[in-house]
Amino acid sequence: MTQSVAKQFHAALIHLLSEEGRGAQTRLANEQQIDRGYLNAIVKQRKPGSDKIRERIADHFKMTFEEMLSLGRRILGGEDIFVLKRNKMTEVVSSFPHLNEQTKDISKLDLAQKQELSPSSVPDKIIQVIGILSAGGGYDKLMSDFIGAVHDMVSTKKENESLKNQLREIEERLAILEREIDCEKENMQKLA
Repeated sequence: MTQSVAKQFHAALIHLLSEEGRGAQTRLANEQQIDRGYLNAIVKQRKPGSDKIRERIADHFKMTFEEMLSLGRRILGGEDIFVLKRNKMTEVVSSFPHLNEQTKDISKLDLAQKQELSPSSVPDKIIQVIGILSAGGGYDKLMSDFIGAVHDMVSTKKENESLKNQLREIEERLAILEREIDCEKENMQKLA
């Protein structure tokens, strides 16, 4: 059964907002400079949201619009969310072949959150990571390798975005130069 783009996007949005926890919608609106009422209308499915706004929402979650649609399709298709998280973790780890075999065991971890616990804040996560890194016992190396791999992925994505922007600027300059050359040719023909 084919789902509409709006339904796919909405399913992904609701999932990502719930993962981010309390205040996620407000943070999204503030960080992406989206009117809170308009964002709420998108969340409540009263409005589908413009393409520009949906791109900004996807950007907030460090995803492309297409990645959000893919996530939405999988959610609407009934794929288990914990399986999605595990698959994403496996994708991150497998993207870096230099990681040792011990690091690849991350994909086997149970990523399901316990229902009775509220999502930890970023400072809590940082404290947990510091605890793991200083604990020893092999997990410090595992965490260090994983952090390095994720950092490399984020850096690569930023570099790709920068290169795309530079390419876009070059294409714009080239178009301007081509128009100038055409104008000069026309002027030369008029003078001849």
